[in-house]
Amino acid sequence: MTEKNNFHTKLKPLGKKLKNIFSFTTLCLALSMVFTTPSNALECETGLRAFTHADGDICIPNSPQRIVTLNDQLLALPLIELGAPLVGTAGRIASDGSFYMRGGMDTLGVDFSNSKIEFVGKFNALDLELIVGLKPDLIIGGTYNDEAVLDQLSQIAPVVKIDNTGLGLIGTLKALADITGTSENFEARYANYVSKIERLKNAIGNPEDISVTLTFMFPAGEDLWVYREGLGAIGQVTKDLGFKQPDAVASLTERQAKFSAETIESLDADLVFGFYRQSPDATAKAVFAAYEKFNPAWCAALKACQQGQFILLPSPTFGSSLTSLELAVELVETHTVGRSFNKQIQEYK
Repeated sequence: MTEKNNFHTKLKPLGKKLKNIFSFTTLCLALSMVFTTPSNALECETGLRAFTHADGDICIPNSPQRIVTLNDQLLALPLIELGAPLVGTAGRIASDGSFYMRGGMDTLGVDFSNSKIEFVGKFNALDLELIVGLKPDLIIGGTYNDEAVLDQLSQIAPVVKIDNTGLGLIGTLKALADITGTSENFEARYANYVSKIERLKNAIGNPEDISVTLTFMFPAGEDLWVYREGLGAIGQVTKDLGFKQPDAVASLTERQAKFSAETIESLDADLVFGFYRQSPDATAKAVFAAYEKFNPAWCAALKACQQGQFILLPSPTFGSSLTSLELAVELVETHTVGRSFNKQIQEYK
């Protein structure tokens, strides 16, 4: 027998004191059952449809009109560029106390200060009352959000949990488009991206012969992280172009791993990427100094660094949006087409 998932009748209305309502253990258990009902048994009320997310199947609005996201760079920015009706999102707090979306101004020219999107706290310190006040009909979060908080938020509106790591960058964007009814916009932008990738492959001529290493270093200079997969738009573009990786990176069993100062020579490649932020403690100069603190012979050990092919990028710009992907294609083009490590360069069509 199928169980009818009537979101409004299964949930008690919020009282004035949220913390008291959120303490109802039985309600949380009931919500868990509602939102993880197997797809072959899930039946949604009129105006809702089934969608499979990280916790199973859930009923979501056919056409959401008031969306709140629980991450700015991973969720809000893709929805903004797709034209989804976003009314609030988690964000960041600057040193002067102002609110901002990481990468918002860098990629889309959008922030809390110049839009009607409301700040609802940081992803790990959400303001539940602000979210209630926005009257969302859909909330989108991720596997990085606190499970207890997601349970609380599910009393306000259906909560979709996105597994960004499992879906990958493109899979996440496609899922977000599906959830919000903006798939047509996504498909058009994605087709344009694929076209740019193919044209750049043709311009390079031999992309499979170009090697790349993706690294991340915090300003403290204590740990060097190297990525086999992921790391935003640059990671996606270099993968889609078919660039190879040094054996030490390609053989990693995990998506990323720490490397010691003694093993940096094994990371040498035609292109080595790192990232900085537009903040006083993580400027390009500060991050480059961190690599040298990690190993004073950093540049001497890497051919890429000696030849000016160790490239530091602003991480907020090359995040997880379609715009970031398009910018990454252009950046990689400027660093590959016509360079000496390319054996064949064809005219860029």
